[in-house]
Amino acid sequence: MNEGLLSVTPAFLRVWLRNAQVYVALLKFNIIPALVEPMLFIFVFGLGLGSYISDIEGVPYVKFVAAGILGSAAIMQATFECTYGSFFRMKIQNTFEGMISTPISAGEVSLAEILWGATRGFVNSVLVLIALLAIGVIDHWAAVFAPVIMFLAAFNFAAIAILVTSRIAQMEYFRFYFAGFVLPAQFLCGTFFPISRFPEPVQLFAWVIPFTSYIDITRSLMLSRYSWHLLPEAAYALATTLIFTELAVRSMFRRLVT
Repeated sequence: MNEGLLSVTPAFLRVWLRNAQVYVALLKFNIIPALVEPMLFIFVFGLGLGSYISDIEGVPYVKFVAAGILGSAAIMQATFECTYGSFFRMKIQNTFEGMISTPISAGEVSLAEILWGATRGFVNSVLVLIALLAIGVIDHWAAVFAPVIMFLAAFNFAAIAILVTSRIAQMEYFRFYFAGFVLPAQFLCGTFFPISRFPEPVQLFAWVIPFTSYIDITRSLMLSRYSWHLLPEAAYALATTLIFTELAVRSMFRRLVT
């Protein structure tokens, strides 16, 4: 029996819709807390620290860091949703067990969770983009496509998070994942300053993480700076996203079925 993405049918959208309905029902509790961190980043890094830095790579610091703030908002929301949120639904509420007792398969539940995490990241990035527009940070029309790139970045992190969630026994283990991977990725991938400031070994490590490519592509859109090197970056980022998604679906299948 195929355990991967090839086994998934469009029925996974029903699980996604279920999560969306719960989200809308608790909208004010979901929207406001999720925006606290990115809004703090806008004021602390963009406006606060930016007042002491003249420019980076030829642009005001607040414009340079805008892509990083969008990216941070997207991946952190997707990661929280697909770690603590998914684990709660799987282990404590037993929601997944109830779903797979119906014609919905474990693979469909897994892909729906990943898509839902990416959706949460996308919503956050759109709201943050609106805030950046309101304070006059965005001045290039191509920036409207930034949330689409952030959706893909959130999808990438949601897939990794589901892979991790499928393999842990207790929620406390997420602390190691956040401390060992998520937070380093948030700060090492060109989010708040160029990775060229790091030693070469750290730069190589940063480029291995797909989030670096997603941030670089988003920043290019927002600053209207285009180059051919963005194409291999996009190919690498999308390929790793597909690989992580396949691994996550297979791993969660084994967790739920075996």
